[in-house]
Amino acid sequence: MSSSLLATVLALTSALMHASWNAAVKSGSDRLTAVGVVDATALVVCAVAAPFVAPPSAAAWGFIAGSLALNTVFRLCLVRAYQLGDFGQMYPIIRGVSPLVVAALAVLLLHQSLTTLAWTGVVLISAGITSLVLAGGRSGFRALPIAYALVAGLCVAGYTASDAAGLRAAAVAGLHAAAAAGPHGSGSLLSYTVYLFLVESVPMPAIALAVRRRRVLDYLRTTWRTGLLGGLAALLSYALMLAALSLGDVARVEALRETSIILAAGIGALFFKEAFGRHRLVCAVIVTGGIVLVSL
Repeated sequence: MSSSLLATVLALTSALMHASWNAAVKSGSDRLTAVGVVDATALVVCAVAAPFVAPPSAAAWGFIAGSLALNTVFRLCLVRAYQLGDFGQMYPIIRGVSPLVVAALAVLLLHQSLTTLAWTGVVLISAGITSLVLAGGRSGFRALPIAYALVAGLCVAGYTASDAAGLRAAAVAGLHAAAAAGPHGSGSLLSYTVYLFLVESVPMPAIALAVRRRRVLDYLRTTWRTGLLGGLAALLSYALMLAALSLGDVARVEALRETSIILAAGIGALFFKEAFGRHRLVCAVIVTGGIVLVSL
């Protein structure tokens, strides 16, 4: 399997895992508590793994710090957007903002190039995902939740680009154990993933405990399995995303991952009994066309 094809498979699998952990958050009655438990699960897993994994090089820690800040703002905006707005509207906005922004950052900051077909694919994916917002009609447009969703989407673009650069910095700085696997070998990937989650999974559980202590305990007693599965899905989703980033262009990988919105719509139809009408079907076709173009 070529590196390009493997990156595509990893990105699409990551999209499925991403839709799954967002469904776990949606199923909870309190989104802040649900996100806190999801992150706490990832934190525990990485805390257990950390003693067996070498820390990233010094060059990578600046990017981890940047990703920590952006990811925390993202999660806070995500929670607020879901509190104020409809899931079916907020999720497409959040995930639809990112591909074009990531593509621009990849070209401007990481000096990657995209073909005309790839750019067309990125635009189609973004347009298809964002147009799902129109399903709610004019009455569905509310400024405050949409603003939170837009900020969350910008944060996704920012931490994706930051982590892509962090992986490259970690490899270039000299993780010699992974050298035989290529410039972005599995050693630096595993190291960066474990310590990234170890750091960025701290804020949300701390915030949830500070403001929702009683609800956290109730959540753990009643729906701990959902939080556990959501946390494992979140960890696996981003680990696969980082693996895909180490193999393929940032903009293409991020665009493919944004198909999670279509998978989320399917999950919503199957498990939450949400409508999957003609409008969403057309959007799914548009996004699928974009996937084909970015994969060429």
